[in-house]
Amino acid sequence: MNRYLMFALMLPVSGLGGAAFAQPQQQVDPARFADRIMEADANRDGKVSRAELTAYRKQQWARIDRNGDGYFSKDDLPRFAQGKWETGRPAEVRRLYDSNGDGRVSQAEFVNGPTVAFDMADANRDNIVTRDELDSAIAMTRAKRAGG
Repeated sequence: MNRYLMFALMLPVSGLGGAAFAQPQQQVDPARFADRIMEADANRDGKVSRAELTAYRKQQWARIDRNGDGYFSKDDLPRFAQGKWETGRPAEVRRLYDSNGDGRVSQAEFVNGPTVAFDMADANRDNIVTRDELDSAIAMTRAKRAGG
């Protein structure tokens, strides 16, 4: 998984808090994000369906759209993180989710946007990600980081 894929894995559960944007780019343990993506498991059956992920993203929107204007934009970042809008993680969010190119991300773009990590982990393409599938994706990520 590349940096964008790891970020995509994080997005559904991150809330895109300002502190996350203020931190320097760093290697993050993919297991942490796999655990967090499992938070989308609404019925607690140990699996996350695409529908559960979409519903979870919808739930998370209020944390992302901090000013309540219907868009994730520079105005949603704390002042100390606004300098990252053009080059940091917020720019990555726009590249991934801003499908109409207006420089901000609407709720619909976020909720219905790319599910790169989900798609990668869903090895059998059944629109359900199991813990085993996530663990396999984690192992693959760690192997790639180790140069293997």
